[in-house]
Amino acid sequence: MHETKRPPYLTGQAPVGRAARRLRSGIKLPAALLLAAAIGLGGTAGGVQPAAYAAVSVPKLDNIRVALFIDTGKYVSPAAAVTLSADAGLQLGLRGAAGEKPVHQAAARTPVRVYADGYYAQLPETGDVTAARSQAKKLTAGGVSAGIVQRVKRGQSAYRAYVGPFATKEAAASAAAGQPGASISGPLRWNAGSFAGEAEANAQAVALSQAGFDADVALTEAGYAVFVGEAADNAALQALKAQIVAALPTVALAPVDAAQSYVLKRSELDAGGENAGGPLAAFAFGGGAKLWAAAADAQGGITVRERFDRGYRGGIELSLFNGKLAVINELPLEQYLVSVLGSEMSKEWPLEALKAQAVAARTFALKQGVKYQIAHVTDTTTDQAYKGLAGEFAAAQQAVQATQGEVIVDKNGLINPLYYSNAGGMTAAPTEVWGNEVAYLKSQKSPDEGAQAGKKAWYRIVLPNGNTGYIHSDYARATGQKNPAGLPYYESTATGVSVRPAPYVDNATNPAAFKVDIGDRFVVIDQEVESNAYSWVRGPYGAAKLKEKLGAAYTGGALNRLEVSKRGPSGRALEVTANGQPLKAAYPDSLRTLLGGLPSTRFDIEETGRYTILGAGGATRSQTPASQPVVVAGSGGAGKQTDEQLFMMNAQGKVRMATRDTQFIFKGTGYGHGLGMSQWGAKGYADQGYDYQKILLAYYTGVSIQKAAP
Repeated sequence: MHETKRPPYLTGQAPVGRAARRLRSGIKLPAALLLAAAIGLGGTAGGVQPAAYAAVSVPKLDNIRVALFIDTGKYVSPAAAVTLSADAGLQLGLRGAAGEKPVHQAAARTPVRVYADGYYAQLPETGDVTAARSQAKKLTAGGVSAGIVQRVKRGQSAYRAYVGPFATKEAAASAAAGQPGASISGPLRWNAGSFAGEAEANAQAVALSQAGFDADVALTEAGYAVFVGEAADNAALQALKAQIVAALPTVALAPVDAAQSYVLKRSELDAGGENAGGPLAAFAFGGGAKLWAAAADAQGGITVRERFDRGYRGGIELSLFNGKLAVINELPLEQYLVSVLGSEMSKEWPLEALKAQAVAARTFALKQGVKYQIAHVTDTTTDQAYKGLAGEFAAAQQAVQATQGEVIVDKNGLINPLYYSNAGGMTAAPTEVWGNEVAYLKSQKSPDEGAQAGKKAWYRIVLPNGNTGYIHSDYARATGQKNPAGLPYYESTATGVSVRPAPYVDNATNPAAFKVDIGDRFVVIDQEVESNAYSWVRGPYGAAKLKEKLGAAYTGGALNRLEVSKRGPSGRALEVTANGQPLKAAYPDSLRTLLGGLPSTRFDIEETGRYTILGAGGATRSQTPASQPVVVAGSGGAGKQTDEQLFMMNAQGKVRMATRDTQFIFKGTGYGHGLGMSQWGAKGYADQGYDYQKILLAYYTGVSIQKAAP
């Protein structure tokens, strides 16, 4: 499951409805319409009677615009270029007020590269295609997007690897600085003639190329033209003009209007994908141009290589926004919701849970307005997870159709229907997340336990050398023997088995601490269910490392003590103190990030550096990292200092590890902020027989589920 994260409201004000704004691209949202009277709900949830709001206004939205790549300044999802294809072929057009002017038609599954024109760091031109491919491969290995322009100059093939485009000459120069022989090119060009047809324009471009100049056929709103050169500044542009006039005195040159929309047609070598190195059509656009890509088959999808090779229904708009490439998927709202359901929930889940998600997702999408200026939402969990065609399945389609047009409202209009993966048994109160109240969000019980159903146990083990961690129960078996403390001996059933700090598999965040081989013996001191969306373990984190993560949130000395000092109604942490000093958190839910990315704020903290020793006559001793080392007396009165770690058993037989250097272990329940609908809870309610309307009313208080008039 994917957590759907929501941006916090830092103003202290509850979220309120807002009118849909007009798209800056010129596409207008239809006017708002009045909702019909509330639907009969067939029961209530949690003892709360559904409210009825019969004349609440919401925006109508036929098509939604989803940002795949965009840079708004606050939200950054960058791409220098995208490579598009479609199973039935791809149609590319120049989008204007009068519709789409055809630019290119690609054959089935043939890739097309598209990028916004700008400044480039380019390597020296070469006639050796192998050398050009090698150059591009090295550039790509550096984490930048590389391309290879393919031209014919003076009758010979010429190849040039480049990186970019960049919005400024300075940015291109910075990229070129580390590349031997690299130079800067830019979007300043001369117009070498306007033509009624593409064939005539192509002939002029060939003539200029034969003379050794970089020439491209350009499609503008007025027709075809030939643009020559790639100057980065005016001095280079004037020098280019002198060269062209000297070589081809009959060619008339005119400045290119910077505001003119244009698309340059080029040939490039494919620097990535299955057809790496092969030729492909490439298009650089500028001057405010917008390109529109659509599949030749209206029911098919467009694959975007740079977006995980996902396919998308509808069309893809490409434009320049804030000086960067913006890639927007525009498609019918209801079709978008089908993919959201498949991206947020499992196809194995009950239909009523899917229906509840459909209504919440529809309400959320409409509530956003044009949040990203040229797009309503993104495809990430900043808004709602959206994986295009990969997210679709039949039950999701059924759930969307069964709830078509239904939204959740209160007296102010559409609510902000927050949802997330798992509440950990109790949903959050808004004060536990944002620090303020929201009328339709209350803390209440949630049946989320299903997330851990079927999860295997992990054993917490200690080896004879003192190494400790968790091993999956499938790779350990009891020997039937116990140590003097009564703890069981187990042994590994395989070779090279990973023992991890916490009970789950993630090689990036929870890599193996060490490995055991078949027959290796160890003591089992505890066990946990494999970490899941309902219950989880994170850590142990060393004090120094955790202090580093805290950054400016904690300005004290060495971190010895970490405690949850305040909790909210659901048990979530409202405040955490470090050595008695409250951590500086912008809002309560941000504690998750401060503490290393915890799944939720519903957690307890286990410290290994502090413990209390009960001595003779009831005397106690509080042990901290600053205390003198503990000495354990053996037979004959000999003592052994335990500087590093110690395992202690309490009266209930529970074993706890203590270490000389403080470590912190977080154990909690829930995944996500906890506000609104728990997706696992929706499944739990559906398994209990709740319908989707009753599920929604269990999570949103004092609201009505209404159907918009057609």
